[in-house]
Amino acid sequence: MLPPSDDLEAFHDRLKNTDAKLAKSGSKEIRRDELIGELYKIATGWLTLSAALRSSDVVDIELLNQFDVQMIELQRATGCRTRASAYRKILAPLLAEFFESIIVPIIKFEASPAQVASRELLSILSNQITPIEATYIDEASRCVTLRCHRAALIMLWSAAIARLHSVIEQLGFSAFNTALAATTSKKVAPFKYVQNLNAISSVAELQRMRDFDILVVGMELWRYDLPVFEELERLLGTRNNAAHPGMLDPTALDVLQFARKVNDYIFAKIRSI
Repeated sequence: MLPPSDDLEAFHDRLKNTDAKLAKSGSKEIRRDELIGELYKIATGWLTLSAALRSSDVVDIELLNQFDVQMIELQRATGCRTRASAYRKILAPLLAEFFESIIVPIIKFEASPAQVASRELLSILSNQITPIEATYIDEASRCVTLRCHRAALIMLWSAAIARLHSVIEQLGFSAFNTALAATTSKKVAPFKYVQNLNAISSVAELQRMRDFDILVVGMELWRYDLPVFEELERLLGTRNNAAHPGMLDPTALDVLQFARKVNDYIFAKIRSI
């Protein structure tokens, strides 16, 4: 994920403050451990920011490469006797370009509709998800940023299925198999369409089950009613349409609506123990 402009502005302030301290020393050799440590942290902090900035094409990659070389040079300089003027010479290109070439593009990007939709997506789900589910949600958010809306739908559904699998594991396969047996004993729709009729005993077997079958068994396992199942089946249908060639051309608003329904019907109701 791209670092927020607030983090970049804080780093810029830190850079300017350190440069001001160096200016007071003129051309003297810097021997204070505290200041040398701060310079080293600036170098490593930049390299971390640079890696994050490369996740999008908002900032010029060649410029990032140039700054990386300078910050690696700064790291090396902190390990030997170096004058304040030499440190300032290394910092000067980054200081000169940082605001216009890095902060300003990120601020503009944050105000773009795609970025606003990406942040909205995270806010819809952020209070409900586990760390494992978050990996899928974060990827969906990045997809929205890049306007890859079909991919975002697929990642959101993957997060939802990760929740169902996780809760089934916590409840135990015995409880799931009991619900499966009750499901397959019914000969009316949608129960009669379940294809997996055999009890499972491992995560691998669970992962090979059709999502549709798990949703049907969910009516027995989590006791949601037929209208809820039908809504979940529609969400699964949307996911399948996104994953295969066809006419589906979702917008960012479609992705946000999908996320809200996934949140309401799965994350908010089917909780990890």
